[in-house]
Amino acid sequence: MNVRSEAAIRPLPAPAIAADFSLGPIDQISFAVTSVDRSLPWYEAVFGGPFTVRDVTLTPDAVTYRGAPADAVLRLAFGRTAGIEIELVEVRRGEAPSLEHLREHGDGLHHVRFPVADLDAKTVQLTEAGFEVIFSGTTPRSRFAYVQAPLSLGHTVIELIQPILAQQGGMR
Repeated sequence: MNVRSEAAIRPLPAPAIAADFSLGPIDQISFAVTSVDRSLPWYEAVFGGPFTVRDVTLTPDAVTYRGAPADAVLRLAFGRTAGIEIELVEVRRGEAPSLEHLREHGDGLHHVRFPVADLDAKTVQLTEAGFEVIFSGTTPRSRFAYVQAPLSLGHTVIELIQPILAQQGGMR
């Protein structure tokens, strides 16, 4: 049995984290799944449907995973509930954070996403507080970084996303 001190495993209160890092409300909850096709009926029953499914290819020139260029194919499904996007992520080829989650924990909640106006500044702020960037990149519509919290916060993964429009003054 692995025994840890109470202080090492006591998480900070969530409101304090959000206030300390000026993170607004989440706009997405993401689930790692072994199969979008098999999981979709259950998630549609829980969150409502329909979900939109699409395959996405990540290329090493645009994405890094744990500091190295990444190459992966993902099957994604997107739905909405109560104004929040629900994302299902299946890794079909290559490596990505949700596959790491599946190996360690199986299907389930992987991360929440916060939109930010300045991805670079927010990433620096979180890494200085002990978070680790595990996945980052650029898509045609956004820049993103997945940061993993330290053990004291249970290694929770947070996605930060900055729409490309924000770089041009379109997001406040």
